[in-house]
Amino acid sequence: MNLESEDKPLIDVQSGMIDRKIFSDENIFEQEMERVFDKSWLFVGHESLIPKNGDYFLSQAGREPVVVTRDDEGKVNVLLNLCTHRGMPVCRYDRGNAKRFTCPYHGWTFSNNGELTGLPLNKEGYEGKLDRSRWGMIKARVACYYGSIWATFNESAPSFEDSLGDMAFWLREFMMGPDGEDDGLEAVEGILKSEIPSNWKFGAENTAGDLYHDVSHNSVQRVGIALTGLRTRHVWNADKNTFRTLNVAFPAGGHAIRANLYDTPNREYFSQWSQIPEADEYFRNAHYARQKRLGEKERLLNRGGIVFPNFAYNSANRTSASVWVPRAAGRTEVWKWVFLPKNAPQVVKDTMRNYLLRYAGPAGMVEQDDFENWHSAQVGSESVAAERLPMNYQLHIGHAKWAWPEPWIGEGALVDEGVSEHAQRVFYDRWYEMMTGKPRVFRKEAAE
Repeated sequence: MNLESEDKPLIDVQSGMIDRKIFSDENIFEQEMERVFDKSWLFVGHESLIPKNGDYFLSQAGREPVVVTRDDEGKVNVLLNLCTHRGMPVCRYDRGNAKRFTCPYHGWTFSNNGELTGLPLNKEGYEGKLDRSRWGMIKARVACYYGSIWATFNESAPSFEDSLGDMAFWLREFMMGPDGEDDGLEAVEGILKSEIPSNWKFGAENTAGDLYHDVSHNSVQRVGIALTGLRTRHVWNADKNTFRTLNVAFPAGGHAIRANLYDTPNREYFSQWSQIPEADEYFRNAHYARQKRLGEKERLLNRGGIVFPNFAYNSANRTSASVWVPRAAGRTEVWKWVFLPKNAPQVVKDTMRNYLLRYAGPAGMVEQDDFENWHSAQVGSESVAAERLPMNYQLHIGHAKWAWPEPWIGEGALVDEGVSEHAQRVFYDRWYEMMTGKPRVFRKEAAE
């Protein structure tokens, strides 16, 4: 399908209308792989999973299978997990330590930095003339950002930090410990993996800024899974410190976050862990340490967001990240990492891990609701009878503002308050630009 030759555009963010075909059409999906994923920086994991030289783990960069290694020199590499001879995976273990990877088909062997080091029948079959420098494992460009690892196989893509733009502070803040220490997290060993019959964009847009769907989680609210004992997921709603709920989007990159911005600095600690006294004491001390480290910026409660296109994170003590791995127009794998404060006492780590496992992931009470939503939305996107109407993204349209009194939120940030679909409109504006090459609607220079 040629997106530019449609009688009417598939994406019209000014009116808030989005054609259902972008979630169900396989041709559009294949174009996404080339025009969006191949040109983007993609999250592949965390440095805490490869602490020693020789450590590695398997991951995904979009649809591409990769091995993330720390080589013998201590450098982080992201290697396409395919033998350059016949395309076989050279590594089949999820995680380990190895100096080399050997293809089980013909025995080509590669070092943990991707170089071709072993070549059966080198003299007899290749007369010693095969240029090994050309036939090493295909390497991605790599960026390590406060513990997180990102990769792209696109040589012409801008640098990772340029692609982040004003989103950089928010991602950095997510990777901090609760006390505001940079690179303060560690990933729990093992990646939660599940598959849902849904397009990858439904999960991505939800994390970008869908505060509208709380009705989905009414049953969870009644159970009261928070360790405050309150019957709510959003425990900060009982916080006596006043704040504004913000939907912050960065049109240049398509990134977005959800945040609470407290009206005044130096607020009192609000307990979210009162049922576990040891954890509560740790987070109380961390709260005041964070205030000292961040100053004015500590007014921010970073609740979660998305780095375009498919890295989604939850924070505010629900510290986890997901990657929506695209498999087909109606099929997505969800890879989820759980993060803990690396310098916290073990009782705190155990408390957080247990809470997060019952909150999110394939067995989590909240995310099961979301998976069902996205599967059902996929059915709606494939309905022939429903094609006469686009998807509606008009909630609170036209209320976002560029100017904001806290400049550290980002000069390129477009901000809306309250419940809105503003962030989703910005997400799809960036998606449409990458798919068609047409300029974005949401541009700061255009607004000025």
